[in-house]
Amino acid sequence: AGGRSFSQKTKTKRNQQASVGAANVLWCSNLLPKLGLSNTKRIIDWRSRAANEMSLNDYKYVGLVGCYTKEGQADPFEGSHGGVPHDRSLIGEGVIAIGVDYDGRLVYLNDGAPIITAKELQNPSYLTILENVETVEGGVGVCVVSELEKGMWQPFKLSSSSNDDAGTTIRAKPAGAPMKSGGEYPCHITSARVVGFDGESRATSLLFICNYGEDEGVLSIFSSQDFESAFKPEAKFMFGDGSKADLNRQQCSHAHSTSIASTCDPYSPVDICVADLGSDAIVQFSIKSGRVRETGRLAAPQGSGPRSLMFNPRHNHLAIVSLEMTGEVWLIRKRSHDGCLEGLGSPVSILPSDWPSSDMTESQFNLGRWASDALWSEDGKYVYAAARLHDSISVFELKYRVEKYRDDAVVAEGLELVQRIPTQGQTPRCLCMSDCGQFLLVAHQHSHDVSSFERNEVNGTLSFVDRITLPNAACVKLIRADKL
Repeated sequence: AGGRSFSQKTKTKRNQQASVGAANVLWCSNLLPKLGLSNTKRIIDWRSRAANEMSLNDYKYVGLVGCYTKEGQADPFEGSHGGVPHDRSLIGEGVIAIGVDYDGRLVYLNDGAPIITAKELQNPSYLTILENVETVEGGVGVCVVSELEKGMWQPFKLSSSSNDDAGTTIRAKPAGAPMKSGGEYPCHITSARVVGFDGESRATSLLFICNYGEDEGVLSIFSSQDFESAFKPEAKFMFGDGSKADLNRQQCSHAHSTSIASTCDPYSPVDICVADLGSDAIVQFSIKSGRVRETGRLAAPQGSGPRSLMFNPRHNHLAIVSLEMTGEVWLIRKRSHDGCLEGLGSPVSILPSDWPSSDMTESQFNLGRWASDALWSEDGKYVYAAARLHDSISVFELKYRVEKYRDDAVVAEGLELVQRIPTQGQTPRCLCMSDCGQFLLVAHQHSHDVSSFERNEVNGTLSFVDRITLPNAACVKLIRADKL
């Protein structure tokens, strides 16, 4: 069977979810010294107490977790190997809100009930948060994709309330009807505010949706002047054939993620890049005066499968790319003289050199190589890259020198491994760094949970803090609690 989803009918059973939740409580016994608790019952009590008694001010962040609501999703090994082994009895229920306290501990909000249900939007596997959206009330918006063959997406307006009886409640109200995503299996959405896009001085909200595609990857772009007016399609780019380096996965293009190069000048052209897993390419676009055009392509190593892409938040000529099919990360840069992309040296493995051994189950799945997300720390000094199957995060330090008389004064020299740490779950699909750089959250698709880590700002290393059960977690995004 081809395509991105391979559904097998199973029933969601809350008693089974409760059983796994209890198992996770037992697993959390190693957290007792950190939490100052003496038994697992008190962990249950703490989560209940937090949900019922903590106000929004007690949380540093609110997390939104998009979960697959159909079984057997986004696993390239479903057709050939029956998929990566995991508990298939658990199915996600939509988009779930969680609280992140000032120590990085995780708590269900709304008693764990979805703020966006599967009935409203199936397979809400990825989302983007829009802060300070222009509505009558102001506030925060969230746009969510529905990763199905008939791709859809929908905007929602977020609101919050707190009271002594129910604790903190997060609500998501539709801000418009579901819209077609412009392709099949939309798997990534991101947003930007661009000044002058409509030829005037006001800012326009732009949405960029990557449709992975059954037969072809597609980038779709939508715009809106304010969050309460309808988004309209602006542009659509089809990426065509794949590289065919891997005939099972690269017969056609597969648009997987988009990153926007930040700029200090709101009136300058906006550069966006798309990681195309199917064609082994990074596709570059420029946006200026309402026009979107392709400006170049960087060829990635054959059969590497570019998946995740992020520009450095401090040095916007640098970017990191995760190569899913070879289990590597690749440092690239935008040249100052012509704006084109180029690779900086060879890709770097995110796996131990002796892993996996031939007798391990993981070796059956593309020799254990299945990279997922990669991102920068907010200070631009460290890269965090997740490896599925190995279920780890590799932390790399950016090595660079500063040349005073160059336009891009920071000259990257490479990446140096400083830590490799277990993610405390199975199949880490998405990473999210808090804007303060203190916390890193990981969404695990196959162990059905989200884990949190605290980050050492001096050396970039991570320390595990907490884990919370969330079936088929696919994506996690954070917003400061004081902005809701």
